Amino acid sequence: MIKRQCEEALDKLFEFIDGELSDEELLRIGAHLKDCPPCEAEHRINEKIRLLVSQAHGDKAPHQLRERVLSTLQMARDEYK
Repeated sequence: MIKRQCEEALDKLFEFIDGELSDEELLRIGAHLKDCPPCEAEHRINEKIRLLVSQAHGDKAPHQLRERVLSTLQMARDEYK
């Protein structure tokens, strides 16, 4: 059960950071991150990456680029499972 919660939290991490989830999902993922140090560490790393990218350039990435980056990150994460 915990592994499944971790997978969901990590799969939706960027949407969580960007506030793109439903209120229910935000609460569920937020609660998991609070109780799971490894997932919270991943969350902190990704927030730092997002901050650095936003400081480097003010424009948002095109949707297609965002999807490619998310897909690449997911494939890399899957390799380490």
